[in-house]
Amino acid sequence: MKRKTLISFLVVVLLIGLAAVFFAGKEKKAAVEEGAITEPETQVTLDWWFQDWTGGVNWNKDFIAKFEAKHPNIKINLIPVPFDDLYAKFIPSIAQGNEPELMFGYDEWLSGKDVSKLFYPLTPSLMSIEEFKKYVYEPPLKNVTGSDGNIYGYPYVTGANAFGFTYHKDLFREAGIDPASIKSWDDIKAAAKKLTEYNPDGSIKRSGILFSYTETANAFLDMIQMQGARDKVFNPQTHEWNFNIPEARKAMETFKWFVDNKVYDPTSGDPFTSFPNKLGAMLLIGPWNVGATMTNFPELDVGYIMMPPFPDPNRKLVLGSIVSYGTLFVSKRVTGDKRNAALIFMKELITNPAEFLDIPFYHDPPYWVGAVCNKKYVEELDKRPESQMNEYTKTALLVTKNGLPAVNPLETKISEPIIIRQVIYPEMEKVFLGKESIDDMLRYITDYLTNQEKQLAD
Repeated sequence: MKRKTLISFLVVVLLIGLAAVFFAGKEKKAAVEEGAITEPETQVTLDWWFQDWTGGVNWNKDFIAKFEAKHPNIKINLIPVPFDDLYAKFIPSIAQGNEPELMFGYDEWLSGKDVSKLFYPLTPSLMSIEEFKKYVYEPPLKNVTGSDGNIYGYPYVTGANAFGFTYHKDLFREAGIDPASIKSWDDIKAAAKKLTEYNPDGSIKRSGILFSYTETANAFLDMIQMQGARDKVFNPQTHEWNFNIPEARKAMETFKWFVDNKVYDPTSGDPFTSFPNKLGAMLLIGPWNVGATMTNFPELDVGYIMMPPFPDPNRKLVLGSIVSYGTLFVSKRVTGDKRNAALIFMKELITNPAEFLDIPFYHDPPYWVGAVCNKKYVEELDKRPESQMNEYTKTALLVTKNGLPAVNPLETKISEPIIIRQVIYPEMEKVFLGKESIDDMLRYITDYLTNQEKQLAD
């Protein structure tokens, strides 16, 4: 009896043990499926597509070194991809199933798409939707929120296209101009006149201002909105554009004034050559260009002036008619340790933002300058002692706190590379060069963009 009892006891213990292993395995699997995140048990490598620009690549390399030191089983393989190539293959790669584990892109590329079918959900995998919104400003989340209400991307920065002007500090000093005194478009005109230099034959040697980058088209749309014509220029219900309005003409006439008064030479060429070579004292562009210019030309000292309201300083500032937020996504195909590694990486970026976002501002020269979308980081900057702030963290705080509340995107389905780079700006350039009248330009972009909008709506 004793022997039988012992055998029975051992069998029971064995069965209990097997059951425990079985249910523990099921619980572990369920925990992973429900969002539990654990350090990878073996070394994994995550490929990361990132836009190929020098400052951004170096910034990410610096962070990756810190991240990998804390997480030795996670390796990040940063793959720089030129902007046009990244845009061209971003969605197709997902459809073909050959996207990397981590992807950088711009939220507005996803306008009109259901991101729940494209990427891995960050909520509730990382945290609840409510908690996520405690970290990230709500407006940038619009294009990364799926049909199920969950959030599928982390928008963390915007280069703040057309939020103002980069300027050469030494040229402003020589001309006796205080950049802080520029509060209106009349001030911009006066400063541009004073900063312009001429050759003996009267041709422009140095433009007081440059409108030679595509972000001038962003400003054109913002200037129309600032005149109260948001509902006149675009109707999202009928999918119709209308630039044949006085507000659009006034905006274009303002830009043309600088050409007609010989303070902007539209033949000055590529702004990323002409501005660093001081063929222009100011350039209409986002604050991201401060970092880009000083990374590529560290001998220069450039600053940033915020865009004033238009047509007068009493108007409400409107920015971001077409706005792009740099956003990080996780592939929907990640599983197991790769899934855990990708989510650990994302959580570090979101919940410990200073370690990542301080890098570009405190590097000498700065890797990047712009507006940030992480509320926790902005709160940290607000509380940071003056002695620990520098010009670039101050600029980031300025364009974030003053610029982001002014953002008012038009509800177009046309992506930024098309509407800004391929349509509006090339037509503006024709006007600057005297190849097209303002009226012809306004008629053309009205017809072309309406046609494009209706095709995308079908």
